[in-house]
Amino acid sequence: MNLINPLTLKRLVLSFLLICLIWYWFSGLSIHHLYNSPFSYKAADLIYYLLESIGIIQLITFSKLSSVLFDVLLIGLVLYSLIFIKNRKSMIMTSIFLLIYHVVLNYKLGYHAHHLFGFHFALFPFCFKNKFGLAFNFSRYLACLTYFFAGFFKFYNKAWIDLTSFSEVFQSQHAAFFYFNPNHQLYHLSVFFQNHPILGLLIFNCGMFLQLFFIVGFFTKRFDLILGFGILVFHIMDWYLMNLGIFFSMTVLVYLFFYSKNKFELNDPNT
Repeated sequence: MNLINPLTLKRLVLSFLLICLIWYWFSGLSIHHLYNSPFSYKAADLIYYLLESIGIIQLITFSKLSSVLFDVLLIGLVLYSLIFIKNRKSMIMTSIFLLIYHVVLNYKLGYHAHHLFGFHFALFPFCFKNKFGLAFNFSRYLACLTYFFAGFFKFYNKAWIDLTSFSEVFQSQHAAFFYFNPNHQLYHLSVFFQNHPILGLLIFNCGMFLQLFFIVGFFTKRFDLILGFGILVFHIMDWYLMNLGIFFSMTVLVYLFFYSKNKFELNDPNT
């Protein structure tokens, strides 16, 4: 008996994505909020140069109207895919437009904001006919790879032995907030970590080792529930302590671990 219906997973993921995109609209993270930004960040990623060379970025950010139209189209595609849940083509178009949104957002922000990777990994399984199980497991491995290397580079660059690696970053991440809210509990927490940096380093190392623990996901699914809850705990702490707004788009990956050990249909969830 199948415990999980892939269509149910698809509805949950798309509903979550729709809520997040609406939230981004009202919180200032839609393209029409940044269309006239003077930045043109391309990093070392070929897709940035490709979209710029063929004029897609310039077309989207040409004016406030063009930017609003793109934002509306993206949200409309998600809503359409949610209503016509078995339409795989709309799912593929949604994934493409979400990738374009990610690139244009980074381009106009002026730095690499990685807070949308979770959406890409989460939508990936629903874009393939008769390969849902294979794509599902591939997305799960991508998530494991992402978290493991996030911890690995912290370890490799010896951040785990820098006594101030947490307390100083904590203070700088909230500097603007502290300026306007000098009596907030976060400010007092920052002072506490400044006076007790070893405790801050302990929190940092716990997060790093949690990320490193995702390596076990390559060899067994036995600990997937731990990894799934680990994503929730890690990003709640990251959101509160580090002021990193990637909670929404990364916690959607939890379903890859909560449901990976269940018996779901391996056929196309769009039929």
